[in-house]
Amino acid sequence: MAVESQSVSCKRLRKSNWNVRDEIVVVEEVEKRKDLIFGQLTGSGRTALDKAKAWQEVANVVNSGNTSIQRSVVEIKKKYQNIKQKAKEKRSEIKRPKTGGGMKPPSPSASEQLVMDLYEGRPSMCGLPGGIDTAGNTC
Repeated sequence: MAVESQSVSCKRLRKSNWNVRDEIVVVEEVEKRKDLIFGQLTGSGRTALDKAKAWQEVANVVNSGNTSIQRSVVEIKKKYQNIKQKAKEKRSEIKRPKTGGGMKPPSPSASEQLVMDLYEGRPSMCGLPGGIDTAGNTC
């Protein structure tokens, strides 16, 4: 019985789901600091500490708009990666040749659409022009 009560007390409480406003704030704040967050560490005195500070600034902005749930930097980084990944998947589904069968692909959420707009024309979203597999696909 002691083991059973110990395992129950060790359960983590689950945070509530992200709302659309918080997702959009994450994307907008990361976009404002993209050169620092995703840029190279070489030159102009940038350090890993500067990147960590930039992510902390994003976390502060997200948390300032939401007093009930406080998100950590790790959670915000993961959420940004997930939004970007979903945006790429949905863009790929939208661009896939239509053969007349199957259901319409789901529409992107507001945050996913924002990421699609921000990354439009970049190889990470559209692929390289003139590539073997993507020669017919353009952004």
